Amino acid sequence: MINCNGKIVLPGGIDFHVHFQDPGYTYREDWKTGTESAAAGGTTLVVDHGNTNPPSTSPKNLREIIKAAEGKAIVDFGINGAVTSKNLDQLPKLAAEGVMAFGEIYMAESIPELERVEDGTLLDAFKIIGKTGCIAGVHAENWEIVSHFMKKLKRRKDPLAHCEARPEIAEAEAISKALLFAREAGVRLHIFHLSTKLGLDLVVRARAHGQDVSTEALPHHLLFRKEDMKKLGPYLKCNPPIRSEENRVALWKGLKNGGIDMVSSDHWPMPLSEVEAGWKDIWKAGSGVAGVETRIPLLLTYGVRKNLISMETFVKVTSENPARRLGLYPRKGSIRVGADADLTIIDLRKRTRIKIENLHTKAGYTPFAGWEIVGVPWLTLVRGKIVMEDGEIVSKPGWGKYIRRDYRKGGQRCQLENLSSKHCSSS
Repeated sequence: MINCNGKIVLPGGIDFHVHFQDPGYTYREDWKTGTESAAAGGTTLVVDHGNTNPPSTSPKNLREIIKAAEGKAIVDFGINGAVTSKNLDQLPKLAAEGVMAFGEIYMAESIPELERVEDGTLLDAFKIIGKTGCIAGVHAENWEIVSHFMKKLKRRKDPLAHCEARPEIAEAEAISKALLFAREAGVRLHIFHLSTKLGLDLVVRARAHGQDVSTEALPHHLLFRKEDMKKLGPYLKCNPPIRSEENRVALWKGLKNGGIDMVSSDHWPMPLSEVEAGWKDIWKAGSGVAGVETRIPLLLTYGVRKNLISMETFVKVTSENPARRLGLYPRKGSIRVGADADLTIIDLRKRTRIKIENLHTKAGYTPFAGWEIVGVPWLTLVRGKIVMEDGEIVSKPGWGKYIRRDYRKGGQRCQLENLSSKHCSSS
């Protein structure tokens, strides 16, 4: 019996976009620290992109990743399949293994184990993925534009040079191309880490014409402005980059009106050694923000409490919508008889400040250090078992299970039923 008097019970968070980098880069993160961070942040299911060594390009590699996760994870997990020019014949086999989606397919630069997917390969991949019923997800930036401006700006070392090298048009052009290719191929599309009003307008227009496309926003694109790079420098370096105030406001409006389906973290942790060099030369720093633990409290504090989105929208974009899109609803993303009892219980009265030393990630930094949060996950349950209580991890590694995607059930954009979240009373 759990007494949650004065707290709120919500469906467990679902983060469709994390990079735990295990196996291969466990000095950055592993399945234990990554899922402990997720649990501490009220997230009960994560979807990893398989940007590992080896990457999720074949069933054999996928099983290695699952094996690494099964002994360490404390929340449930799915894996995305990776796409290169050399593994197109493996995509149907990966779909049969239950990958959540394919992606992120890199239209810009990639990690060493994968590659930037060129147009012909992208169209071929979309056609194959379309036949499986899977979702194809893209990192939408035009590499010709980005690389052109990177060369022009290389002499500059300041943080804003990174933002200027990746202009809004680079994202918009890539989204436009991905939408066109997806329509030609008959594949269901997801746009990862949308960051521009231009890109959002394209998605909304395509959807209005009947195209099956979803998208997501990230907390750092919702909460920072390009000018913040002057102060935070490499701590805020990410791809796509932090944008203007106009774009930031457009993303919040997109969440409020349903144009944006979900908020993910794009959790990409790095040690300080891979970041600090960027203070003198921004090009030498890695790109990425560790955010799986801070996603839910930040969105509660600076979205719901600031009246930018409602609590109803919050539940949709952090849990219910990704569950529906992935074909997991109502097993995941709901509170009802027969569901998995994935729950996060939030103390809306608790105030604290984000400190890197209190987070469970291996990352050595966060751009949100010092930010006040009001509304902190107090209890996280995965399939009915408490895995986190009042900031402390209480589950042994290995409780998390691999969640297969059943494509016979499809998945949908978010014409939602009545929300299943409820306020607690004593019980």
